[in-house]
Amino acid sequence: MPTSKFYIGYLPRAPKELARVLARIVGAVILLAMGIAIVLIFSQQPFPRATFEYGQYRDFSGLVEARPYPALLVLRPSASAAQPAYSRYLLVAPGKHGADADVSSFQNQSVRLRGSLIYRDGQTMIELLPGSMALQGRAPSNPATETELGPATLTGEIVDSKCYLGVMNPGRTKVHRDCAARCISGGIPPMLVTAGASYLLVGADGRKLNQQVLDLVGETIEVPGRVFRSGETLILRAEPGTFRRATASKPY
Repeated sequence: MPTSKFYIGYLPRAPKELARVLARIVGAVILLAMGIAIVLIFSQQPFPRATFEYGQYRDFSGLVEARPYPALLVLRPSASAAQPAYSRYLLVAPGKHGADADVSSFQNQSVRLRGSLIYRDGQTMIELLPGSMALQGRAPSNPATETELGPATLTGEIVDSKCYLGVMNPGRTKVHRDCAARCISGGIPPMLVTAGASYLLVGADGRKLNQQVLDLVGETIEVPGRVFRSGETLILRAEPGTFRRATASKPY
């Protein structure tokens, strides 16, 4: 009757049959680990194309729009009937702070400033270089106009626009919730991000919403409101009291 061979620790080498079995097992484990690693790599969602030009400062000039959230309206050199005459760049201060204090005395004034660009999916923001904003010429009339697109109930997530547009990537979901809440409470404009677009979030009367939406940041919610377009910016006017958590999570 054949006997099983086994390895004794004080021997210099294991029996050949046992060594071959162990080699096959080790090889199979290595191949399995490599296969799992490859699957995990290719199953990862690619990061969105969001950019923060940290430390790179550009010069800008345009008209300051202080409400509901600070923005710079920049004249498009090649505007046409199919395009708005102005681009809207949201303005924020360094860190987790809005730019309200920086622009409060420049409402509807033509200015020049320096800052770093933050951009994603056609939405652009400028992080101001402190102290760089200055008056430039006489104040023109505000050219911004809003076009109402109608009522809608949208499902998505409230994010802070600064991180979402490029400072953090991806800058959303529950793992980013604490950071987003601090940014929004500091004055960064909130956005509602849905499966197909992002909307600047304001009250039904056009006022800013910061402290009022903190409890729902980072969650999938349903928001009934009215959609407007101003230039390339989509705006959702809605009241926080009507926001509700979605019954089922939807991709966006």
